[in-house]
Amino acid sequence: MKFNFKTYLKHTYKTELVYLAVIVTLYFYDHSNLIFLLFFPFSFVQGYYRYQYKLTQAEKLKARGLTEEDIDNISFVKKWEHSRKRGMWNYCIIDGGFIFGLAISLITSVAWLILKGKDMHTLLAEPGDMFAFIGYNYIIGASIAVIIFRMKWKHNEKRFVRLTDPLADNYFAKDYQDI
Repeated sequence: MKFNFKTYLKHTYKTELVYLAVIVTLYFYDHSNLIFLLFFPFSFVQGYYRYQYKLTQAEKLKARGLTEEDIDNISFVKKWEHSRKRGMWNYCIIDGGFIFGLAISLITSVAWLILKGKDMHTLLAEPGDMFAFIGYNYIIGASIAVIIFRMKWKHNEKRFVRLTDPLADNYFAKDYQDI
């Protein structure tokens, strides 16, 4: 199978442009830090290799007569079986609170800076202010993420049962008749 770089760009150019815009904005915000500009090439190359791997796996499964939807469902079932074994609270706290909460805390940090109308240097001038800012935003982000992942657990459980249980349609039809 031949992997074409142009095909990769065709499928991901919008995402890559948004990502590049965010990185350039961060660079213009803080000119002294070149690390922001180094993120883009690394993520771009990593994305290309992930794209190649996904196409290889898709071709292997399509050779067996499976569709893209089947491939996505198989991948979901494998990942969800692993998550289910760890348990709901482990999933919500670790995957949600610690990992996804970090991403949400970055969003809440930016929102906090915009709402306060201050720049990062004046807000974080004192170490105590800096730790309070980071701590509060991380707690807010983690709390939001735990709530999101708790709702996501229920949705994923229903999808898992629907995909693995041949009688699942009857099971869910009964739930929706009560509504």
